[in-house]
Amino acid sequence: MLSVDARTAMNLQAPSTTDSRARPQPFTFYPPNSNRLVTWLVQLGIRSSIRRKLRVTEIEISDEDLESLRQLKGERCLVTPSHSGGFEPHIIMYLSKLLGDSYNYVAAMELFQQSWINRFLMPRMGVYSIIRGSVDRPSFSMTRKLLAAGKRWLVIFPEGETVWQNSVVMPFQQGVFQLAFKGYEDAAKQDDQASLYCLPIAIKYVYLGDMHDEIDASLARLESKLAIGDGASQATRHARLRRVVEAVVAANEKTHGVQPAPDSDLSDRAENLKLYAICELEQQLGISATTKQTLLDRIRILFNAVDRIVHEEPSGSEYEQQLAVQRQQLARRYYDELWQLLQFVALHDGYVGESMTFERFLDVLCLLEMEVCKERKFWGPRKACVKVGQPIDLKDHASAYAADKRGTVQAVTGMLETSVRSMLQQLEVGCGSVMDE
Repeated sequence: MLSVDARTAMNLQAPSTTDSRARPQPFTFYPPNSNRLVTWLVQLGIRSSIRRKLRVTEIEISDEDLESLRQLKGERCLVTPSHSGGFEPHIIMYLSKLLGDSYNYVAAMELFQQSWINRFLMPRMGVYSIIRGSVDRPSFSMTRKLLAAGKRWLVIFPEGETVWQNSVVMPFQQGVFQLAFKGYEDAAKQDDQASLYCLPIAIKYVYLGDMHDEIDASLARLESKLAIGDGASQATRHARLRRVVEAVVAANEKTHGVQPAPDSDLSDRAENLKLYAICELEQQLGISATTKQTLLDRIRILFNAVDRIVHEEPSGSEYEQQLAVQRQQLARRYYDELWQLLQFVALHDGYVGESMTFERFLDVLCLLEMEVCKERKFWGPRKACVKVGQPIDLKDHASAYAADKRGTVQAVTGMLETSVRSMLQQLEVGCGSVMDE
């Protein structure tokens, strides 16, 4: 699961590039090239795509929230939705269709690299690329330009990576809002009454039917893969889930030579395994962590470190450039490990125990299916519940920003993150489906 063989550092063979999650070649930027016909055609088929790909048969947003969105039409707006499942852009695009608008979107470079269809369609839909974890100046410049112009709303997912848990909000990245303030400053130079609204949106997926059969089938599939099926069907579903997680943890402990403490419980063992994997990667990449950093902070830093290697421009003599290219090829091998580590970090014993709902249970099963079966499952039918928060006008924080840029960016980031987290909690209480153990 979690470790790159140290011998990789001595291997000069080029890595496989068939994985769709592999990071792109260096020094590329895909700007938006919006085309009304392409956008209209995509919006025309977006509901069918959501139903087919995501098993989402209903999208629910209140009339009050729709009216709130309509009131902002024509204003500069940065839309900052939650990003738990990876397909929230589909939901936002559906909203843009309802409102008769088209938006710009920022998307990770690897999405453009997945296929020529993506490279053709996405820019024409108003999407442009960013290389996460790097100083992507063309992308940053485009973000400031679009926000200052305000002709279209700009959609950015400030969580960055997703951990595929629909009740979890990852820390918002402050860099998004640093750019937003820069865009506001550019607009204010032309119009001292300019506004730039940051709009939090929460998206929660809720199953519409009884999902016990799907849960039982997934548990049986995982138990078979892990060879723990004997007598498991007599236990409660929660007990079977914990047994599957324990088997995954134990298998990784065995593979990587991690010895759990005699008195450690499942949560302690999983945490220890995560720390082991992170420390190993940090050591291989020459990174020193601090006590203030969370596990997710450290994974982001690891992603950033690999991105810097992959996207640095080779320089020096021809031989030095050759070595730099080899180093970039080797660094790409770490991406698979980091993606697996990211989804493994999301596995923890308390997530289902906090609230025994179909949604949380199947979130965890999805992660386990990805880890053990190497396949992402979509169950349904389900509904996407959308809630719109109170917009924050950066004009109201302009004086504070002038006096303390870092502190103001941090405060605005925190307010928007808190808003999205609170709305998700409200949606879980109001929409979640309680299941039998």
